[in-house]
Amino acid sequence: MAGMNVPMNRTAGQRIGSAAVRAPRLVMSWEDWLTLVAAVICFMAVAASIQQAGWVRNMPSTVPTALAGLLIGMVAARIRIPGIAIHPVAIAIGAMVVLLAVQSYADGTTLFDRIDDSQARLREWWAVVRANDISNDNLPFVALVQSVIFLTAYLASYSIYRWHTPWVAVLPGGLVILANLGFQRGQPSAAFVIFLFGAIVLVSRMHLQRNQAKWRRQGIEYPEFISVSAIQLTVFLTTLLLVAAWLVPLGKQADAVQGVYENVVSPFTARSGRFERLFNNIDSRKGLALHNFGSILPINGNVKLGTKELYEIKAGNAGLVRATSYDVYTGIGWKTGDRDTKKVPGGDLAASPDVAAYEERTVSILQVTVHDSQGTLLTAGMPLGTNKDATIATPGGFAGDIEQLTARRGLNEGDTYNTVGSESKATAEQLMAAGTDYPAWVKDRYLQLPKSLPQRVRDEAKNVAGDASPYVQAQAVETYLRTFPYNLQVEAPPPGRDATDWFLFDLKAGYFDYQATAMTVMLRALGIPARIAVGYVLDTNEVKETTYTVRKDDAYSWVEVYFPKYGWVTFNPTSNKDAGGAGGGFGTGRLDNPGLLGPGDLQDLFGPDPGIVPVGAVSDALKEPPVEHSAPPWTLIWSLVGALVVLATVALAGRISWNWGLGGLDGRARWWAKTQRIAGWAKLGSRPAETPREWSRRLGEAIAVPDATARLADAYEEARYGRPDLQRIDDAEAESSYKRVRNALWSKLFHRKRREPDPERKRRRR
Repeated sequence: MAGMNVPMNRTAGQRIGSAAVRAPRLVMSWEDWLTLVAAVICFMAVAASIQQAGWVRNMPSTVPTALAGLLIGMVAARIRIPGIAIHPVAIAIGAMVVLLAVQSYADGTTLFDRIDDSQARLREWWAVVRANDISNDNLPFVALVQSVIFLTAYLASYSIYRWHTPWVAVLPGGLVILANLGFQRGQPSAAFVIFLFGAIVLVSRMHLQRNQAKWRRQGIEYPEFISVSAIQLTVFLTTLLLVAAWLVPLGKQADAVQGVYENVVSPFTARSGRFERLFNNIDSRKGLALHNFGSILPINGNVKLGTKELYEIKAGNAGLVRATSYDVYTGIGWKTGDRDTKKVPGGDLAASPDVAAYEERTVSILQVTVHDSQGTLLTAGMPLGTNKDATIATPGGFAGDIEQLTARRGLNEGDTYNTVGSESKATAEQLMAAGTDYPAWVKDRYLQLPKSLPQRVRDEAKNVAGDASPYVQAQAVETYLRTFPYNLQVEAPPPGRDATDWFLFDLKAGYFDYQATAMTVMLRALGIPARIAVGYVLDTNEVKETTYTVRKDDAYSWVEVYFPKYGWVTFNPTSNKDAGGAGGGFGTGRLDNPGLLGPGDLQDLFGPDPGIVPVGAVSDALKEPPVEHSAPPWTLIWSLVGALVVLATVALAGRISWNWGLGGLDGRARWWAKTQRIAGWAKLGSRPAETPREWSRRLGEAIAVPDATARLADAYEEARYGRPDLQRIDDAEAESSYKRVRNALWSKLFHRKRREPDPERKRRRR
C-alpha cells in the first residue's frame, strides 16, 4: 500500500516471468539473456581489438575463449555452491579451453603433438624466467593472452549473475582495449566504439535489474517490458554520445584530446624491461625507439623506427654517439653483466685516472639538447664526464671503464647538457702490434659465449678471419659482414635458434643489431675481447653548421674491440654506414670542424692532481651549467583531471539515476517517490502490507520528524486519491515537509552519531 501502485491481478506474462524467476538457477529469464548479450558485445569487442592489435602474427582468435569464459562463469554463478568450491573446477575447465586455443599456434601434425609442443615450450619459457634470460618465443605470450581473456570473461560473468555488478566486466575489458590501442597507431577503432556501447548498455542493465529486484521485494508494480523500453532509451542515448564523441572536438581541440589519450595509454605502450625480456618478439604497429638503453638488448625482427625528433647534438662532425654497451650474449640477445655504480657531481671527471694509460686517444665534446625524455647521457666514444650530476656504471670489480653514464635526476624536454668522451685515433700499424696481453677484467667479461653456440659459427669465424693479428682478424670479420644486405624487415630468430647462427646461415641479411651481434660473437670465438655498443648515428643530411638533429630512425649499434695499450676501438660491420677501425674509423677522432667545442688529448686531462681538469675547452664544457627544465607534474595534473572527470561522471550518473522513472509524476507524487527511494537506501523502506499513512508514522518515529512525514503522506493521499478542489495542504507546505523528511533521511543515512562515553568507564578512569 505504501508504494505508488498497488499490485493487482497479474497477467499471464507476468506469472510466467515470476515462475522463471523462481525456477532452478540454471534456467534464465529473457532479462538475464539480455544481460548476457550486452556482456558478449563487450568481450567480442575486446577479442576483436586483440586481433586488430596484431601483437603476434597468426595469433589464435580469442573469441571462443571469451565465449567459453562467459558461459562457464554464468553457469558457475547460478549453481548454488560456494565460490571456494566452484572456482577451482571452473578454472580447471578454463585451463583446458586455453590449452586447446594455444595448441593451434604450436608445431606438430596432430593435436597431441601440438599439445606436447605447447607444454615443452611453456616449460622452456619458465626456465628463461627463472634464469633472468631473454625469450623470443611468442607461444607463452599467446597462452598469457588467452588465459587473461578467459579469466576476465569468467569473473565478469560470475560477478554479473552472482553479485549483479558490471564493473568486473567493464574495467578489465577497458584496460585491455587501452593496451591494444597503445600497440596500434593510437587511434580509436570500431572495436573501441562497440566496447563503449556494450559497456554502457551493460551498466544500465545491471542498474535496472537491481531496481527490479528491490521493487519485487517491496511489492511495487512496474511495466512488464520495462527492460525493453529502458534498453531502447539506452541505445539511443549511447548512440548520440558516441557520435558526438567521434565528431567533437575538431581542430586544435583534437590535438589536446590526443595528448590526453597518449598519456592514458602510455603505461601500456611503454614496455618495461622485464616485459621486453620475456616477450621481446611481439609486434607493435607503432614506431617505437628500438633501443631503450636498459639492461637487455633483444634481437628483434621487422623493425619499425619512426622519425620523431629525439635530440639536437652539437658535434665536430658526423659519426656515432654512444649510449651504453652490452657484454653478456644469451643466444637471442644481450644483457648487461654485473655493474658497479657511483654518483659523480656535475663538472667533475667521472673516469678513473686508469684511462690515462691508454695511448693515441682524443677527447671529444658533445652538447646535447633533449627533445624526448631519456635518462642516459650520450657521449662521443667512451664516457669521461659531464656537467650534470650523474651516475656511472662500470664493470664489476673494475672502475677504469665507464659503460654507461646516466643523469641522476633524469632529463626533461628542453634540457641541455655537455659530455666528454674518449675515442681512439690509433693507426693500423699500432693496432696490429698491440698484441694479446689482455687484462684479466677484460678476458673475464668480454670473451663470454653461451655453451649452446653452434660449432659452425666458430668454424665460420675461423674461415673468415684466418690466422693473423687480432686487428687483421677484426677487419676481416667486419669486411665479411658488410657484404650482407641491410634489411630492417628480417625475421627475429625462431625459438631455440641462436641469433648469430640464424643470421649467418639462414637470413643472410639484416640490420645493425644482427651485424654487430654476429661480429662480436665471431671475435669472441676467436679469443678477441669485444662487446656491442648502442646509440645513434649523426646524419650529414640532418645538420645545420655543427648541430645535428637525431631522430628515432638514427638508432644504431656497432662493435667495440679491445686492444692492449689503446683501449676500445670502434668497428662497424653494417654496410649502410662507413666502416670503423684504425685512425678513428667511422666518425671517431676526426673533428674536421671542431667549432667552439674543440678536441684534446686524453693524457692532457690527468695532470698532477687527478680529477682536476686543466683549463681549456674540456674544462669549460664541464663547468658550464646545464640547462634544466622542471617538468610539469603530469602525474598530479592527470590525476586531478581524472578525478574531476570521474566526479562529473558520477554527478551526472547520479542525477540521471535519481530522476530515473520519475518523468511522468507531478510534484507531490515525485516527492513521495523520492522519499521512498532515500528511505529504501536507509533500510527504512515501506512494507508490502503498509498503507502510506502507516509507513509515514513508522518512518517519522525512526527519523524524529513525525509531523513532517504525516503531512507529506496526507499531501500524497490528497493528490492520488482526493479531489483537486478539496486539498487541505497546499504545495508549498507539502514541499517544505518533503525537504524536512529528505534532510532527516540523508542525516540518518550518512551521519553517524558519536557514542556517548560509558559513565562507569569514565568513573574508573578518574
